[in-house]
Amino acid sequence: MQKTRKLLSLLRASPGFTLIELLVVIGILGILAAGLLATIDPFEQLNKAQDSNLKNAAAEFLNANIRYFVTHNGFPWDSVASGGADCANGVYDFNPPPPALSTIPQCLTPLVNDGEIKQGFTTFNGLSKMFVSEPNPQTGRQSDLIVCFKPVSKSQQKSPDTKFNQDGTNGTSCKSAGGTLDCYWCAQ
Repeated sequence: MQKTRKLLSLLRASPGFTLIELLVVIGILGILAAGLLATIDPFEQLNKAQDSNLKNAAAEFLNANIRYFVTHNGFPWDSVASGGADCANGVYDFNPPPPALSTIPQCLTPLVNDGEIKQGFTTFNGLSKMFVSEPNPQTGRQSDLIVCFKPVSKSQQKSPDTKFNQDGTNGTSCKSAGGTLDCYWCAQ
């Protein structure tokens, strides 16, 4: 009996955590986790990744067309007389609004056939978000083009490089210049 009392007194005196103490610690950890999640903003990170993919694709499409132009003395949508493949059957018009790349998939085929872009580019799901203007409104030269897309990340919208309208003209009220409008990033 005395051994049982000694054991009970030892158990009562042993250090441990109460339910209240455990709940307080769990609450503090929850607050810290929420703060960390707000700091990292995983959706912004995903949007940045999407913008990076679109930047790379826009630059690749632009460079492929420059190489094609050098070889053929015309862009793929130009008439055959201009050296292009006339992939738009002579009816394609680059007047505003600029066309999305997804609306002219037949104009990617000459670039693939010449080895300027890979076949996988034709199925890139960002083509509908990229817009092509020719001539480039920044230079006015018929041999130049500009490829633009509207960034989805907040950080890219505020970047000084995001300063164009959809057709490649200079945006006047862009967020990157202290304005309120979303603007486009362009490869030129």
